[in-house]
Amino acid sequence: MRLLALIVAIPLCAQEPVASHNPDSARLVSTDIARFWRVFDTTPRDSASFQRSYLDSGTVGLNDFVPHRIESSGELAAVIAAHARYYAAIRANTLAIDTAAHVKDAIRASFRRLANLCPEALFPDVYFVIGAMSSGGTSSSHGMIIGVEMFSRDDSTPMDELDAWHRAVIGRIVDLPTVVAHELIHVQQAPLDTPITVLDQSMREGGADFIGELISGGRLNRVQHVYGDAHEQELRTAFAQAMDGRRLSDWFYQGDKSGDHPPDLGYYEGYKIAEAYYRRAKDKRAAACTIMHAANPSDLRRRSGYFEGE
Repeated sequence: MRLLALIVAIPLCAQEPVASHNPDSARLVSTDIARFWRVFDTTPRDSASFQRSYLDSGTVGLNDFVPHRIESSGELAAVIAAHARYYAAIRANTLAIDTAAHVKDAIRASFRRLANLCPEALFPDVYFVIGAMSSGGTSSSHGMIIGVEMFSRDDSTPMDELDAWHRAVIGRIVDLPTVVAHELIHVQQAPLDTPITVLDQSMREGGADFIGELISGGRLNRVQHVYGDAHEQELRTAFAQAMDGRRLSDWFYQGDKSGDHPPDLGYYEGYKIAEAYYRRAKDKRAAACTIMHAANPSDLRRRSGYFEGE
């Protein structure tokens, strides 16, 4: 199985989705989830069944999730066979996206808060699908696509079938509205055409964390914040030395291979810069929009005053 970066570690905007400025026009589509469980309950649980009854009859979001994510019905069937107890355990949590009104209500509320902050914001459809534990999501011309099996654990979910990477990155169902809020911010960010620096990526990811938290009320990357707050000065010094370079692997996408500290501390540094900038700003709405777009990271960093002497 090929493992891809989780969407909380990369911008979701692989392709700019069609979207509206009206937060209530975005559809939250979860019909693929119930379809998946109907196939899961069949015998045999094989490639042909998943192809015929899940992939072939799926939404456009599910169809767009197959290339480079699910890859094939054979890959999906093999991954499920190797993690059958995990998949079975997350059924109720995935179905709760439909049955528990607060999940979609929370997502819709965060969309509306972003519209109030930044009227120019765009709101694409969101498709919730179940994939092959290789990616938390992507986007296409049809909207944002979230692989919910990567965000569906709770305290009772068995993790013994999972490898170290999965145990490190699989998220909790309660965080799903915050995940969607984070990815919604990425939709607003223009692609970078030039090689990006550590600072560039930190402001895109940390900025998405900060504004995502502002509109959803939830925080992602909690482990990074706990560690970062305890080591803030030394991290700030190390980041200042690295931020103009392009060694993203020192700050992002490390999975469980980051050594004696949590992975992906670039999120924390970008969040702290965004937070400092926002606190300094007199016009909070304008500041939020500036952070969201992350168009001039160097200027935002300078005006934040987060580093000594600025």
